[in-house]
Amino acid sequence: MKKKLAVISTACLLILASDPVSSYATPDSSSDVLDQPTSVTNEDVKAIFDSLYQEGYSLGEEDGYAEKKFEQFDQTTGLDKSSEEFTWFMMGYTVGYKKGQQQKEEELKTEQENEMAAGEEEGYQQGILDYKHATIQSEIDPFPSKSSDWNKGYVQGYKKAISLMDLSVKAKKEGYDQGLENDSMSVPSMYDDEDVTRQAFTEGFETAQAEVLNQQKKQFEKQGYVQGYHDLSLEVPAEAEGELQTAFEQGYEKGQKQKQKDVKTDGYDSAFTYQTYRAPKSLQDKPELVKWYKAGFYSNKDVKSLQQKAYEDGWKLGKEMSVPKKYKQNKAAVAMYKKYFEQGQKKQDKTVSHILLGSGIVLTLVALITLWRLRRRKNEETTLDS
Repeated sequence: MKKKLAVISTACLLILASDPVSSYATPDSSSDVLDQPTSVTNEDVKAIFDSLYQEGYSLGEEDGYAEKKFEQFDQTTGLDKSSEEFTWFMMGYTVGYKKGQQQKEEELKTEQENEMAAGEEEGYQQGILDYKHATIQSEIDPFPSKSSDWNKGYVQGYKKAISLMDLSVKAKKEGYDQGLENDSMSVPSMYDDEDVTRQAFTEGFETAQAEVLNQQKKQFEKQGYVQGYHDLSLEVPAEAEGELQTAFEQGYEKGQKQKQKDVKTDGYDSAFTYQTYRAPKSLQDKPELVKWYKAGFYSNKDVKSLQQKAYEDGWKLGKEMSVPKKYKQNKAAVAMYKKYFEQGQKKQDKTVSHILLGSGIVLTLVALITLWRLRRRKNEETTLDS
């Protein structure tokens, strides 16, 4: 065994001192490495070399992956080979060992990266939630059930989320300001690299644009309302396109409907003032509005009942003027009520005067008779005393 280790050590020193690849490339056909007869060709030597190299490579790859040198060797390894053959064998072993080591390192690196990536993703998502709920953690406790790489990634992801959310607040504000001033959006490069900040900037811009549009729609709707209320023909401004045109037309329609409603109300109120229907001069050239005014006039069925109530309230002795709640906000109705209430009061005054006048004559006669009776009794008493 000592002899074997000495041979292996010597072979390893020779291999480490040379380039295994160049040594492997072209074995010398004149060499007595294999001590083969002269009938052996270069191709045969190459085939034997490849077999020895591959055998050593396979063993070396397994040991390199396990990071344990010569783990696959036993007491018989190399005893069936000449020194030259063993050199080729060890060449393969050395290259295979390095390959196995490299494969193991790459797998460990990939595993570490995967662990960190998983931790970072979870930390990032938790950071977003904590930011939205205003529960940001200043100190992040590790997860005992997770690897150190996972915990490291979690911390990185969490901090990244907080940083991005801070930046997204600023991005949203700048997007909003840009949306108030411009119709086209231009995302600054500092916000364009991340979905969160780009989305925040876009959201701010779109919010401002919506506000601007709503304000414009209100303005055009108001213009349309004024135009429709004054019963003008529909003329949409040239700058009112799309939703703005729709808003203007809707305002125009509302204005016309309100005008019709007001004219009908005027007609209704006029019935409290006039006994018979008469069309206003201001509407004589607007037949459509005249129709609504007339409809309002004849829709008033309250005139006679309110007149009667006002007259009766005025006629009642001691009754104060009290317009029914239904008509208190209607100036025409109040004026009519007052008119007929006063008529009732005048009738009341006249009736009371007549009653008092009649009552006064009777009382005077009674008083005179009573006085006469008293004087007569007194005279009779005086005569008796005498």
